[in-house]
Amino acid sequence: MNKEVIYVRIDEDLKQQLDMIALEEQRSLNNLVTRILTKFIEDYNKEKSK
Repeated sequence: MNKEVIYVRIDEDLKQQLDMIALEEQRSLNNLVTRILTKFIEDYNKEKSK
């Protein structure tokens, strides 16, 4: 699968919280953000199809 690079600006506090969650779940920050976005899209599509 081809990977795309995106740049996102977020508040420092949000970044710190994401770093802590990734550490607790033994994931990389990239993996955590990808997981969060994938879950959001799945939930969005389920809601949209109702």
